[in-house]
Amino acid sequence: MRLRVIRDGARSGAGNMEADARLLEAHAPGDDPVLRLYRWSPPAVSYGFHQRPEDFDAEAVKRLGYGLVRRPTGGRAILHADELTYAVVGDVRGALFGDSLHDAYAVINDALMLFLRRLGLAPDVSAGESLSAARGAVCFASAGRHEITVGGRKLVGSAQRRLADGFLQHGSILTGPGHLDLLACLKGEEDGPDARARLRAATTDLGELLGGTPTGADLERCEDTLVEAFAETFRCDAVPAGA
Repeated sequence: MRLRVIRDGARSGAGNMEADARLLEAHAPGDDPVLRLYRWSPPAVSYGFHQRPEDFDAEAVKRLGYGLVRRPTGGRAILHADELTYAVVGDVRGALFGDSLHDAYAVINDALMLFLRRLGLAPDVSAGESLSAARGAVCFASAGRHEITVGGRKLVGSAQRRLADGFLQHGSILTGPGHLDLLACLKGEEDGPDARARLRAATTDLGELLGGTPTGADLERCEDTLVEAFAETFRCDAVPAGA
C-alpha cells in the first residue's frame, strides 16, 4: 500500500469541492488511500450537505469577495480563509481505517495529532459538545466529537461522508483568524465585537500558537510535515498521486 499525495495549492471553493467529490467517486475497494492538501482562492464559505443555502447572506458574501459552496460532507458552515485544508479518501472497511466512521476519524486524528506535536504543540481530541452547541450554524463555534483542540480551543474541524465502498474526510487546520468573518455571512447570527470575541475565544490557529501567521513558505513546510505524519501513521510510503 502507498499513500497517494496531491498538493493542489489554491483553488476556488467550487473547484476544491468538485476535486474532493471526484476523488470519492473514483475510489474503488482496495485502492491506495489518497491525501489531498489544498487552500482556497478566493476565500469561500462552505456549508454542510444538509444545511440550506438560504441561511447565508449572499449579498454579504459577494460584497466581501468570497465564494459560497456546498460541501459533499455534513457539518456546519466554515469560512475557508486562513487555513490549510486536508482531504483523505480511503476504504470504508479494512485494516487501515477500520469499519466505522469513528474508526476512520481516530486513524486520521492520529496523523493530525502527530503533525501538530511535530510543530511543538500539545493537541487534544474533543469529547464532544452540548446539544444546543451542536445545533448552531458555525462549525468553529464549538468542538464536536473527534475534533482537535489546543488548550481547550478548536484548531481543526473535520467532516466525513461515507459511500458503499469509500469515504471522504476533509477538514480545516486554521492558520490565522480569517474564519471570524463568517459571522458577517450568516442570516440571523449576531456579528459584532462581542460575538467575534466569543468565537475567537473558542478557537485558536497556528499563527497564534506559533507566534506569527504562516507565510507561503511556512505553509509549504507545514504540508511537508503533514504528509510525513500521515505516511508514518498509515505505515506506508507517500508518493505523488500520478506516480
